Amino acid sequence: MIIGGFLEFILGNTFPFVVFSSFGAFWLSFAATLQPFYYAYGAYAPTGGSEAEGLATVGFTASFAFFLVFMGVLCFIYLICSLRTNIVFVVIFFTLVLAFSLLAAAYWYNAHAIGSGDASAAALAGRLQIAAGACTFVTSMAGWWIFFAIMLAALDFPFQIPVGDLSTLIKGASEKAKAKENMV
Repeated sequence: MIIGGFLEFILGNTFPFVVFSSFGAFWLSFAATLQPFYYAYGAYAPTGGSEAEGLATVGFTASFAFFLVFMGVLCFIYLICSLRTNIVFVVIFFTLVLAFSLLAAAYWYNAHAIGSGDASAAALAGRLQIAAGACTFVTSMAGWWIFFAIMLAALDFPFQIPVGDLSTLIKGASEKAKAKENMV
């Protein structure tokens, strides 16, 4: 995704560059969190226990939720920006905001369940995780839709599938300035 982001930068596509690069960085940091070499969860492990025990501690689980919260905030910013692109991107970012929010809540409920032994909190965390999975399924389907639409357009196929162009609904700053200039 980072390579794709830099290629979008070369093409002059700022929005896809930022989205691809930030998601590439997210996946790299997420992967690093789960690698024993970086000791992200090992620092939470009980003294004398294995590093892997750190994954099931209140501290790690609750703090990891913040990672997901801020990824949700970033996706919310992308959602606002996507309102000038097309409906498929709006669906992608909307479902990602929901998914990251649900995952963060799942981690917090899981931390509560670990700390208190509350079985109902653990059950709720599981249901929240399933709901987040449903949201990311919709994200994936929308991603495949836009991929198919781009591939058809790139090959000048005799038919196109709709993506729901929104570029004319919200006027850009340059369009508003030009309209204002023409009125004067």
